[in-house]
Amino acid sequence: MKSMDKKYEIIKVISSVSPFSGEDVSLEDELASIGIDSLKRVELIVAIEDAFNIIFDDSDLDPGQLVTVSDIVQLTEKYLNR
Repeated sequence: MKSMDKKYEIIKVISSVSPFSGEDVSLEDELASIGIDSLKRVELIVAIEDAFNIIFDDSDLDPGQLVTVSDIVQLTEKYLNR
């Protein structure tokens, strides 16, 4: 899967948890600004793990490090590239 395809697929999963559609979500958006609070963040992590058949290490799930859509995309790509 190409990098842009991966990003699009990850954003699609993010938008499935957010009230915003995929077209309205950009890499620069903060998760909070697209309706992803702490509870939705857990739902998002589970949705990404299910969609891509990966399991994140707890050490990578620090909310202070996962602030933007780009942070989620980079973390997911890290696991997809293993």
